[in-house]
Formats: sequence, structure tokens, C-alpha cells
Amino acid sequence: MKQHTGSVSLKKARSMNIKIRVHWIFKCLLTIVYACFIYYASSRDTSSVSLPTYSDKFIHFVVFGLLCLMICWSLSSVSIGSKSIYKIILAIGITSLYGASDEFHQFFTPNRSVETFDWLADTAGAVTAGFLWQIITHKWQIRKKLPAMNKATVRMQEN
Repeated sequence: MKQHTGSVSLKKARSMNIKIRVHWIFKCLLTIVYACFIYYASSRDTSSVSLPTYSDKFIHFVVFGLLCLMICWSLSSVSIGSKSIYKIILAIGITSLYGASDEFHQFFTPNRSVETFDWLADTAGAVTAGFLWQIITHKWQIRKKLPAMNKATVRMQEN
């Protein structure tokens, strides 16, 4: 009977590493495309669009919350520190900075205005999305570990 030492062949390790890199590059590209969509949308003249009062803050909240979720998703394939919260804090920071740069960009766009409350809505959306990511991934990890724990319990009871 062959014993497994837990080691992986060099060829298999390289194959796994390439798959992880391709997967990570794909995630990053989708996130960058979405960020470019935000940039394009904020470059448009919206003077002819009428929105209810403060609904633009909700739009900022949702759009930048989704950006933060995508950044969390991209960073989920990378090792940064020993805790996942570091990735979430980094994603919130990146999203908030992108929101600030978006507001700065609107300063140079005709018929657009720079509003601190827009940036605060961007950051609030990012923080909410970051906490949502933490909750979802934590529950997913628990569900993933649960079957392994049940198998270990069964084995212990059999002995």
C-alpha cells in the first residue's frame, strides 16, 4: 500500500500554480473592466437625467459596493498576511481611493459636480460590501469544514 506524505510532484505544483495565476488574472481583468465602466459612466454628461433627491448616493453605494466585492474576490486568490481581514481592509481602501479619484475626475467633466457625500457613499458601500464578503466567506468556510469534521467524528466512533 502506497503511503501519502502530503507532498506534491514538481510538475503538479507548477500546473496548480499556473491554474491559480490564470484564475487570478481572470478575476483581476473582470474587476478592471468594471472599474473602467465606472470611469466611463462618470465621464458622461448627466445634466439631462433627472433623479429623485439623494438617489445618486444610493447608486454610488451600490456601484462601489460591487467594486469592493469584486476586489475582495480578486484578492481571495492571493496571500496577504495570515488573516482574511487584511484583504478586506485593503479592498475597502482601494475602493475608497478609487471613489475619491472618481470624484476628482468629475471635477474636469462638464456638467458634473464633486461632492464629498458621493465619496462617503462610495466608502460606505465598500465597507458594507467588505463586511458582507467576510460573513459570506466565513459561512462558506464553516460549511466546507463541516463534512470533514463529521467524517473525523465517525472514524473516532468506529474505533
